[in-house]
Amino acid sequence: MLGIGSSMFTALFVTRVIFDVLLNRRIIKEHLIMLNLIRKPNVNWMALRPIFISLSMLLIAAGLFVFFTRDDETNNKYGIEFTAGTAAQINLKDNVNLSRQEVENRIRKMGTDPNNPNPALATTSVYSIGSPKPGIQSEDDEKVYSQYEINTTETNKSTTTITLSGSSQHTLETVTSAITSADDEFGGTLSNLQVTEQSSNTFVVTTSQMNKSLVTNVLNTAFADANVFADANVGEPQVDEVVNDAILKAFEGELEIQQSLVPTITGQEKITEELIDSYPELADFLGGIKISLEIARAATAEEINARLANLQYKPDTQNLNRYEHKILKSDITSTEPNEPMNSFVYISVEPEAGFRELTEEEWTRFVENERTRVLAATRLETSLPRVTQIDPTVGAEAKQQALIAIVLSLFAIVTYIWVRFGDVRYGLAAIAALVHDVCITLGAITACTYIANTTIGETLLIGDFKINLAIIAALLTIIGYSLNDTIVIFDRIRENRKKARLVSMTITNSINQTISRTILTSFTTFIVVLIMYIFGGQGLRGFTFAIGFGIIIGTYSSVAIAAPILLLGTKPVSDKDRKSIRAKEQKNRKKKGRK
Repeated sequence: MLGIGSSMFTALFVTRVIFDVLLNRRIIKEHLIMLNLIRKPNVNWMALRPIFISLSMLLIAAGLFVFFTRDDETNNKYGIEFTAGTAAQINLKDNVNLSRQEVENRIRKMGTDPNNPNPALATTSVYSIGSPKPGIQSEDDEKVYSQYEINTTETNKSTTTITLSGSSQHTLETVTSAITSADDEFGGTLSNLQVTEQSSNTFVVTTSQMNKSLVTNVLNTAFADANVFADANVGEPQVDEVVNDAILKAFEGELEIQQSLVPTITGQEKITEELIDSYPELADFLGGIKISLEIARAATAEEINARLANLQYKPDTQNLNRYEHKILKSDITSTEPNEPMNSFVYISVEPEAGFRELTEEEWTRFVENERTRVLAATRLETSLPRVTQIDPTVGAEAKQQALIAIVLSLFAIVTYIWVRFGDVRYGLAAIAALVHDVCITLGAITACTYIANTTIGETLLIGDFKINLAIIAALLTIIGYSLNDTIVIFDRIRENRKKARLVSMTITNSINQTISRTILTSFTTFIVVLIMYIFGGQGLRGFTFAIGFGIIIGTYSSVAIAAPILLLGTKPVSDKDRKSIRAKEQKNRKKKGRK
């Protein structure tokens, strides 16, 4: 929005100021002389209408065919924002110099292991983080980074065995129903839930929820009714970190390891008014908790806060509540920047505590949450700083919102064009062109997977682009850009038509008059996008590919699809009317020539 606003301000105000200065200083004396790079063509565009429509129908059919027939089981066309999956960050050691492509190849190799194939890992995407190492290149002469983000549709899993005793036999349906009902009470936290029957009255529950205590609580609730499930035995959840294990195996000995600080809680107490009188630093945390800790490995307050922040990216701790907190020295004074500490005080407060007295149950839950947080953060020992799992329900919601955004934008465009040009045909013609652009572009993005690893694909920098939020943003940008070209042509058609009937000759002349402007603006925009595509890095490549391809298709559709559709439903022009129109045009040309 800010960019569009500043662009309009520059075009309308700054440009006028520049021309005023040029005129006042008589730098421009008579009239502007500009290069005529593209002369006005004399093409009968309406005569080419059957060819254009046939070509477009073929491209749309091909695009939709590729989009709907791509095998999502082996290589999903959607990114993890829409399908659910895992995003993991790795930090390489200083002496390890790997390019983005080398990191991606290693992870994909883990998925193509013949003994344990994993299609999701075999289609992993990797993106660089931060700035490249100066003056260092990998063996394949690519830039080297210290940090990378690995995205895959695979998820870590936890498995729990449920054993039911008693004379009654329980079916898979009744057990699944009980677990689903209990999960609903907890807000549907067991994502990717699968229940399988291992043997008589023994069931295995698999979920991508990695919080062991949460899984145990849901399952205990599900089998709490002794009248239905006699002597139910809920086993300890066993974590199968599929993604983590694959990454650690692929980069064994090459990842920076975050070590445990070996914490010990030495005391805790509620922050009361009496305590605040002694330590004014605690004033903002009235009703909260003060936890004192000692750590065997010294750490700064910044490092401890970073560990606390990273808990939200750990599957087994991301469901912990996060409250306002502060790290203080053991003597309840403010910490110094970059000062290592072997003991510190952690203080936090539940937001409601400042307005009312928490119940005993609420206080106990809050204290347990905070003890778990600070201990988990200081015990954190991992080679993967961040591991984020996206729930399938979140992915489905994101996909739905993206579809709604596209539909609403198309509806708004129809309304705007209808009101502006006073005829619903203009709105429908614009929408037909935009749907045409989106369908073909989606097909092209989906088809990239088939040439991504070929010589042609590598030469053109084409990758296995996934449809994610960035691609949705690109599609919306394409819609806006294509509409801009379409409106320019529609405006010229309206000017040339005036109050006369809309005929093919008017549309042809209007396109010929505006085609040079359309090509020049599209070309300049395409050059910018092409530079971004080549030098913008892997993270932007899918986005810029979609926009670049969309600019070409959008320019084509404005000329070949939107304008000709305006003639649908109109009566054919008779020879008499055609001669009359030509006579008027010749008369207008003579008048302009005399002037």
